[in-house]
Amino acid sequence: MSILTNGNGTILDSILATTSTADTCNVIDICRTRYTIVWSSLVTILACVWTAVHRNVPAPKRDGELQFWRIVGGVLGTVRIVVVTVLVPEWVLAWAVRQFLSARDVGHELEEARGEAKKKWEAKQETLKGMTPSRHGEGLVTGEQPQTTANATSAEADSSGEKLEGRQVAYDDSTVAVNENTGRMRGKWTARHGFAVVMGGFHYYALGEPKHPLSRDDIVKLVASGEVVPPTDEEIRNWSQSDVLSKTLAVVQTLWFIVQAIARHIEGLSITQLEIMTLAYTVITVAMYVAWWDKPQSVGGPVRIAVKKLPEPNQVDKVEWYEHIYNVVSGGQDRFVDLRKERRVPTFYGGSTDDGNGISADLVALVAAMAFGAVHCAAWHYDFPSDAEKLIWRVSSLAIVALPAAIFALIPLLVIIASTSPNSTLELVFVVIFALVFAVSAPLYIAARSLLLALSFSTLRSLPPEAYRAVQWTLRIPHFT
Repeated sequence: MSILTNGNGTILDSILATTSTADTCNVIDICRTRYTIVWSSLVTILACVWTAVHRNVPAPKRDGELQFWRIVGGVLGTVRIVVVTVLVPEWVLAWAVRQFLSARDVGHELEEARGEAKKKWEAKQETLKGMTPSRHGEGLVTGEQPQTTANATSAEADSSGEKLEGRQVAYDDSTVAVNENTGRMRGKWTARHGFAVVMGGFHYYALGEPKHPLSRDDIVKLVASGEVVPPTDEEIRNWSQSDVLSKTLAVVQTLWFIVQAIARHIEGLSITQLEIMTLAYTVITVAMYVAWWDKPQSVGGPVRIAVKKLPEPNQVDKVEWYEHIYNVVSGGQDRFVDLRKERRVPTFYGGSTDDGNGISADLVALVAAMAFGAVHCAAWHYDFPSDAEKLIWRVSSLAIVALPAAIFALIPLLVIIASTSPNSTLELVFVVIFALVFAVSAPLYIAARSLLLALSFSTLRSLPPEAYRAVQWTLRIPHFT
């Protein structure tokens, strides 16, 4: 990546003074090239997408599994999400919003469950006051405390070598003392903890082997029964392995690109169609940043949870293959995932069990899709190599605004009819209409997006002269090209 610096100010001033004011760019040192335009745009898109993606927790390492293949699998998993984000950023944003709403709800549920468990333990302490403790002490459990949670074991040995029955409680005399010292007893469950849950951050272990990730219902029940206390906020933050420097550079690159685009518009210089598309990506990835603000990034593995008995699982409905495809597209697949049969949570799992969260996430994603399309409309009056390309750009830009808008208008009507109308026939008719609109809109939207992507590069073959002129004051500031 080359770097343009101001170097010797006297020389730069001399070069700037000799620059032609016509719509040409005769001094290559202070002008843009087609290569720098493409390079700057692609670097900005990659920086936005790569740093915005917060993948779920990978499966824990099993005995005999080579660390090399775990690293390769992690990189490939991230690349997969990045590719999907580049192709359908609105769909990934819907996943991010769905996960944010789930994490917020889970945080509230866990905090209520913690209060319930604490009250039970305090009531028990009041009952035991004045009573003579038994030989081993009621509920006394010894042993090493796990990394971030208080987990019970199946059996522990006391000082005399006798085995004590494992107590499935975090609110136990010795356990409370340990957690008080580590600061965990003073902690509260928050949305950040909720993210840790829905992204597969807590994994059930038995006999030293990983079994399956714990669902939000599992964790809530374990917290309510007193078996798990919250990790501290600092511990959750430390899960994130993303590099602060790389994220900072990505943000700086993105902001610099936006500043240059604004400056070119103010000075009346052309902005290429590729740069317009890049600006559209910055809009939608900023929304991803907001949704995933509290989600740990690039977590290496889950926290181990070992309890004597897991809560009874909720029933998971089975769906046909075509229903599964619809649920994946619409973001409703979470309700049909049985985590007790999985090594890790699925790649695009959001932890949502509430249709309301899914619908809310879809509406937000549709709004983002409309904003994404509206940015492309900024090139409405730009110069194109041919009138046909200008017409295709205009029609495609309108399509990626209008098609999401049509679906956005139908979703609330469908929800209202489904919840208030006693006429099942009317509901069925409306569902069929919605399905038809979606079936027609989806391929048209994909086609329009594909055409805009192709035109963003094809129009580079014939740019107006002023497109190559750089904003002169930006040359005085050291920056990445």
